[in-house]
Amino acid sequence: MKNLPIVVVCLFVFIIGCYSDSGDGGDNIDADSLIPGAGVEDYSALDYEAEFKLWEQQQTPFADADKTGQGDSNMCWAAVAANLIAWAGWAADEDDTFGVFKDRFDDKAGYVYDALGYYFTDYVPGVDAEMVAVRESRSHKLLDFIVSAVHEGKGVAVKIAYPGKEIGHFLSIYGYRYLAEEDNFMLYFTDSDDGLHLMRQFKAEWNDDNERWETRDLYNGYYFDYAIALARS
Repeated sequence: MKNLPIVVVCLFVFIIGCYSDSGDGGDNIDADSLIPGAGVEDYSALDYEAEFKLWEQQQTPFADADKTGQGDSNMCWAAVAANLIAWAGWAADEDDTFGVFKDRFDDKAGYVYDALGYYFTDYVPGVDAEMVAVRESRSHKLLDFIVSAVHEGKGVAVKIAYPGKEIGHFLSIYGYRYLAEEDNFMLYFTDSDDGLHLMRQFKAEWNDDNERWETRDLYNGYYFDYAIALARS
C-alpha cells in the first residue's frame, strides 16, 4: 500500500456513487490500473477472529452520517466520505463534515475522492493520508483487504452495485463475523439511507460464476465494486 498526498489523488477514476451510472466504463476495463495504490493486494489480518466489532474494540461511537432528503438525496458518496474522515480521526463530527460537502457540492451522483480531495485541500491542507482502492471484479482478496483495514482502525467503505441496473451505493464498514461453516463473512455497516444511527449487517459471499463478491440479505443481489480505506490521523 502506498502513502499518497490526498491532494494529488486523481479525481477522474471510476468511483461514482448513489443510484446512478455505475461508472465502470465497461466490464473489460481494469480499474485497478487507474486507481492510485490499487495495484498491491497485500493485507495484514491473516488470522481472522470469530467476530470483530471495531467500534466496540475501540470503545468509540461509529460514524454514520445520514441523508435527510433535503438537497442530499444523491449524496451517499459524500456521507460516506464524511464517515471515513470522522472515524479515522481527521474531523470531530461526521454530520458537520457532511454539511461541509453539502454546501460545496450539488445534489447528484459523485465521487468519494472529490469529497476527500476537497476536505484535505481546504480544511486540513498538507496532510498525507494513505488511501487504497481495490476493484472487486479484479480481486478475489477484496474481503481480506476490508478485514485488514478494519483491524487497523482505518475508515473503510465499499461501493456496491446492482448488475445491469446502473445503480451504485456506498456503505461504511466497521466489523465482521466469520461464518466458519460457510467460509463467508457477515459485514457490519452503516447506511446513509436508513435515517437511523444504526449498525446493520449483511453476508458477503463469493460467486464463482461471476468471479466477484456479492451481498446477501440486505441489498441482496448487489456486488462489491471496490473498497476504500483511509488511514487514521
